[in-house]
Amino acid sequence: MGRFSKMVWIGRFSILCALLLVHRFVNMSIHAEIYGDTDTGRMLKDPRTEEKSHNMSFAAKGEAKYRILCWILTDPDDLDNRTIHVKNTWTQKCDIRLFMSSAENKTFPTIGLNVSSGRQHIAAKSKAAWTYIHNNFAEQADYFMKADPDTYVIVENLRKYLSHRDPTVAEYIGHSLKLKRHNFTYMSGGSGIVISREALRLLVTKAFPLRPTCIPDGEDEGEDWKTAQCLSKVGAKAVNTSDGFGRERFLLYRPEIHILGLYPPWFYEKNQNIAKQGINCCSDFPIAFHYINPLEMYVFDYLLNRVQVMRTN
Repeated sequence: MGRFSKMVWIGRFSILCALLLVHRFVNMSIHAEIYGDTDTGRMLKDPRTEEKSHNMSFAAKGEAKYRILCWILTDPDDLDNRTIHVKNTWTQKCDIRLFMSSAENKTFPTIGLNVSSGRQHIAAKSKAAWTYIHNNFAEQADYFMKADPDTYVIVENLRKYLSHRDPTVAEYIGHSLKLKRHNFTYMSGGSGIVISREALRLLVTKAFPLRPTCIPDGEDEGEDWKTAQCLSKVGAKAVNTSDGFGRERFLLYRPEIHILGLYPPWFYEKNQNIAKQGINCCSDFPIAFHYINPLEMYVFDYLLNRVQVMRTN
């Protein structure tokens, strides 16, 4: 089988898995709308019931609607390859969206960080981006999400999850991994890192002055755990975002990887929660997926935002 044919089949299978998850998500939304909070006794053994009941209880108490700033770390050469597709899809639902690059592009537009391009400088770019956001947008949003050009975020589910949190509490949110040799938890950068307004303040005004030890540049270690290390030094807490059944909301991979359990060996070692597979691999209200190619961005967008499911009595 040729490389192109293999990519086509992988893409088709990923879309099929995405359909499966979307079907479950839509059915859950319909079930909650039809039965409300009084019907949770129907499926006491089903994780969907607890998830629905949990969310409905917060709705009954009144949920806060926080402002979300989303920013994408990119490069000039990647704007037309990948970044344009997140610009055209899910980022439009963020209250503020910024595209951070090593050079300014007034047409796209991107914010130039005056940092060299290349993977070895991701840490420096990230540090510069957080500083820029704090200096210019700290009072315009409550939560701040960093994502990659191959991350797809269901912003509605992110809002739902954040609605019962407090942005004045210093915390960082995402898919939890354990770095055993440093004995602390960090959030995988691929499926997105969300930090509260207070965590952003502490990161930039307290942690960064500790430089050069805070988020040092270079590709010797990951930028995501460097950021977590800085946040933990100033008292920000890592949040385990799995649901009551240990199912993840921030997904490190494409849907089919989680459904089929095709995880690399390191995932079982570093994942804070027990790695799951099958239809219960993931929360019924997932927030983000990683390694989504440009074509799939639009497929996800269509399935989540345009597809309607006919209701039957």
